[in-house]
Amino acid sequence: MIDILTMQSGKILSLQRVSYCVMDEADRMFDMGFAPQISAILSAVRPDRQTVLFSATFPKTVEALARKSLKFPVEVLVGGRSVASDSVTQYGELVEEEDKFLRLLQLLGEHADEERKVIVFVDTQSRADSVFEQLIRCGYPSLSLHGGKEQEDRDSTISDFKRADGPNVL
Repeated sequence: MIDILTMQSGKILSLQRVSYCVMDEADRMFDMGFAPQISAILSAVRPDRQTVLFSATFPKTVEALARKSLKFPVEVLVGGRSVASDSVTQYGELVEEEDKFLRLLQLLGEHADEERKVIVFVDTQSRADSVFEQLIRCGYPSLSLHGGKEQEDRDSTISDFKRADGPNVL
């Protein structure tokens, strides 16, 4: 975006008519160090714009950076701040990278059945697809869900996972 804004002295693209700016996964952008780029883009947008930042999480350190880009921010909080759902049990365990999939299979053997659903979190879209393929090969009816899929596919995946007779691993 910045490259396009600066091409030919800014004559190719102008954001001066933009009145509504939306940034999804804003916390990730700030967390990854893109605050200067975000500020540069927002400075090219008209000053009376409305800016919306969406994020499932918003750590305090990232929030401070975001507030510098906003005027009169209003925070909409769904659920609690940094509060885990009381209907979910979470466990943490350190496992060497090469042992992770085997440990996952052990945990699924202990916890996944027709009546209990399991959600496996991974760090990238490609890892989600890779783990999904490995689980299918190992005989676990599974689904893969990530932001690289079309919204219709994501909605369908969530519906399938919610069904009592649907796959029990997401």
